[in-house]
Amino acid sequence: MQFNKQIAIILVLVSFLLSAIAGAYYFYMENQKSIKSANQLILIYVAAKNIKKNTIIKETDIKQYKTARKFILSKKLLLKKEIVGKYATTDIFKNDSITREKISNKLVDDTEKEIIGDKFLFNSYNMKFSLFKNPNYSLKKGDIINIISVYPDSNGVAVQYVSKHIKVIGFLIKGEPNAKITKTTKVKKYNKKTKKTTYVSTTLKAEELLLDIDSRVLLSLITDYNKGRQLWMVKTKVPPIIKKEEKKEIKKIELINNSKKTKTIKRTYPFRLYKPKDAYSNIKATIHYADKEDAAVVEKKSIKIDLIKQCRDTDDYVLGISNNVHLRRGSSNKYKIIRIVRRNYIIPVKGKVNQNWYETCDGYFIHKNEVKKITKEQALRRMAKIK
Repeated sequence: MQFNKQIAIILVLVSFLLSAIAGAYYFYMENQKSIKSANQLILIYVAAKNIKKNTIIKETDIKQYKTARKFILSKKLLLKKEIVGKYATTDIFKNDSITREKISNKLVDDTEKEIIGDKFLFNSYNMKFSLFKNPNYSLKKGDIINIISVYPDSNGVAVQYVSKHIKVIGFLIKGEPNAKITKTTKVKKYNKKTKKTTYVSTTLKAEELLLDIDSRVLLSLITDYNKGRQLWMVKTKVPPIIKKEEKKEIKKIELINNSKKTKTIKRTYPFRLYKPKDAYSNIKATIHYADKEDAAVVEKKSIKIDLIKQCRDTDDYVLGISNNVHLRRGSSNKYKIIRIVRRNYIIPVKGKVNQNWYETCDGYFIHKNEVKKITKEQALRRMAKIK
């Protein structure tokens, strides 16, 4: 029987058609299954009310909700027992779905995510706890401390404040900034017997603290420590509220007039020449009468000492750099304060009695941290500006 080519071609085309119909039918059925699965209603848990961050989720805080599978983004659905008793890692609003990313077994510590040491007013400076005689490991970020220096002098041991109201802005643990003074981490531990490495939780303690400190105070602190003085830290409850604007504007007074306008007055410190107060010296004189050898009268008289002339003749001057410059009876902080002058006072001095104290022309003593040495020419130029 002769093979008919036309019949063969028809059979091939029919097979192709049947294959195309079968393929179309298959994809159609798969698409219907996919649509049916996507529209299938699934029970999920959503928030029954607003849940704040770091709040323990209770059974009354959640409820069941039916929604189509295609609207569910999470691949794995959470069971009720996997949600209740956990902490919310973020604020969850009413009717929001509860996913694994929104809950945790522990509180979220935001302080660990903060940038430590970037926000400071003066200078960010790190000091080792070992520099202090009484390191306080209960400090927290934002605490205020005073640093004092204890040093020997001629009268025994004296105490001098190096700086007050220093803000703690963080800590350093293994050279890394941290918001807390301690940090829990895992370290490797090798067991020689089993020859296995395991991870053990350990608590690391900060070696250094980050301080917000003024440059002048920092130099004084370093100088005191290098001279062998002891440094002590004292935690205080009186944090100063200082802003950058308030640093330039020391005193603000609001005056209300009829037009209801406010006026800002800035505190200034003009140059002034220090004038000593009057001083007197008591002397005794014995008067003998010529007609009576045994007769004599003792007279007492008070003579005024010209301290102004003494101050005028000196070639040494200091300039007040502290808002309050304290004049004491002796060269130690233990002595009583006799007089207080302000910043920019030009004070004649006899000279430096030791490495820390100046003696004024009228016999009082000023600490080096409250003044700076100036030449006679500089003093005369400043005195020329006095009105």
